[in-house]
Amino acid sequence: MSKRILIADDDDDALAGLAHLLSGMGHDVALAANGAQAVEVATQFAPDVVILDLGMPLVDGLAAARALRQLPTGRAMLLVALTGWGQPQHREMTQDAGFDVHLVKPISADQLFFILSMTQS
Repeated sequence: MSKRILIADDDDDALAGLAHLLSGMGHDVALAANGAQAVEVATQFAPDVVILDLGMPLVDGLAAARALRQLPTGRAMLLVALTGWGQPQHREMTQDAGFDVHLVKPISADQLFFILSMTQS
C-alpha cells in the first residue's frame, strides 16, 4: 500500500537514492535537505513516515524529530532515524527524541520494506 514518506538528509546522493528506491516501490515521496526544512515540508505534506538523518546542518535529526512530534499529526507519524551513528548511546538519543526506529546506514531494500510494513496506512 502506498505511503506518504518524507526523507531528510543533507547528503544529496543518499537522498536521491532513497527517494528513487521508495518511489519505485510506489510511495509518494517528499524531500528535505535539513531538519528545519523537514518540519516545514511535513506541515504541508502530512507524511505517514519520516526518515531522518541525524547529522544534518541547521537543525539536526534529533531536534527535527522533537519538532515533528509537536505537530498536530506528529504522534501518528512513524519516525525513522537513518544514520551512520550506531552506538548504544545514539539509540538512546533517538528514542529520547521520539523516534520509533533507529537504522544504521547502509540499509537494504528488504529492511526498508519491513519497516514500512509496520505502518497502518
